[in-house]
Amino acid sequence: MRRSLAAALILFTFYTVAYGQEHSPRTSRTQPAQPTNTPDDWTTFNSDLGHFSILMPVTPKETIKTTDSEHGPYTSYTYIAKGQSVYAVGWVDYDPAFNFNRLAELEANRDNLIKGLQATLLNTKTVIVDGYQAIDFTAETAEQTLKSRVYMVGRRPYQLVAITSKGSDDSVNVARFFSSFKVKPQ
Repeated sequence: MRRSLAAALILFTFYTVAYGQEHSPRTSRTQPAQPTNTPDDWTTFNSDLGHFSILMPVTPKETIKTTDSEHGPYTSYTYIAKGQSVYAVGWVDYDPAFNFNRLAELEANRDNLIKGLQATLLNTKTVIVDGYQAIDFTAETAEQTLKSRVYMVGRRPYQLVAITSKGSDDSVNVARFFSSFKVKPQ
């Protein structure tokens, strides 16, 4: 099986947790700063280990998973917060010996997520956000609309996703979530 960024696995985890499974957070391996409320009561989530900050409706729940593969072990980190929509952010740390083509991996990640969720791709575009290569895409299932962005920062892929029930307009919050993601210098 071709190994993509493993971020498709992250988003599949987001989707599964958000829509059907009970979730117990694991002991945190990050030391996030204390959340601060924004004027509209969203929380600023800071991950020192992940080198980023982002606005979320509540403090997210964390999942960390290390997987062995033919290319060496990789660790996936996911953070999920439920508001009117489900918001998730995650990243993957790969074995340093694993080499990959950035754009091909971003595209494979998108395609694997769409396939894994049995969703239909509505649109996709390659963009540069804050100087980083990314792919934005929107997909839908029978009941939800998914908006996602996959970044490549150095060797680390980050993925953002917002899952909204069809018929629900949460576009202001979804835009706030995506625009608030900031990678900190390492």
